[in-house]
Amino acid sequence: MKWLKEVYDLFVDDPKLAILVLVALAIGLIVARAGAKEAGGLAIFLVVAGSLWYSTR
Repeated sequence: MKWLKEVYDLFVDDPKLAILVLVALAIGLIVARAGAKEAGGLAIFLVVAGSLWYSTR
């Protein structure tokens, strides 16, 4: 759980963003495990980009 705290500390100014990024990683992992590695990377990119856009809006 130490690594989770380190990742969370990167986004300490915006905890919602940190949670959304962890959700993006989980979605990407699930999609990649299903066999679509490119789609998993795309899912991570889209969720993180959307999270950043929502956070700065």
